[in-house]
Amino acid sequence: MKHEISTALYDYWLSRHHEEAVRASGIRPGELSAMLPSLFLIELDASEKPVFRFRYCGATIARRYGRDLADDDFLALWNPSDRTTLQRDLRAIAFRSTGMVTGVLAETMAGGIISYEMLLLPLAGDNRPAGAIGSMVRIGGHEESNRLRARIVAQSLRSIRFLPVVGLEPATAHPKGAPAFPVGDLQARRRYGHLTVVVGGK
Repeated sequence: MKHEISTALYDYWLSRHHEEAVRASGIRPGELSAMLPSLFLIELDASEKPVFRFRYCGATIARRYGRDLADDDFLALWNPSDRTTLQRDLRAIAFRSTGMVTGVLAETMAGGIISYEMLLLPLAGDNRPAGAIGSMVRIGGHEESNRLRARIVAQSLRSIRFLPVVGLEPATAHPKGAPAFPVGDLQARRRYGHLTVVVGGK
């Protein structure tokens, strides 16, 4: 995460993490007052075709879009390809109790290009995923002072990175009975010139 608001929201979310999830009822707006303008809440409508509706939209985000997004469909802001990706990934993070950081490229009414960092963190309801809390903050690009000309008219995903699952310790031991590679051989497999290949998991 590149922006201090993203980091602060993630730290707060971690502090509210109990058992296997962060409950929507455990989020206290008063404790987030300093960053509320850059935050939003989306609710998951768990029907046959899930809809992620805005329950709250911070003032800074509303200004970027030229309107309060409350009750609007979060997925409607994106093109069809990004919509499909976000619907899939939002459902995935909700059930895995992990978050994701996305890079967003937005075009303004004046033709400027702005890059944003968007953090999405799942919230649990009593019996099912409730939705997510997120932040959207500018990290680069053209900054237009005129509000009308600065209004976002199109946006697209540029990157997605999943955060570690809370409470899941990285594997340090080989499964019982599994052969271990000699250290030298393992290092040889991971080094290619000046590059290191990290054998990852999910």
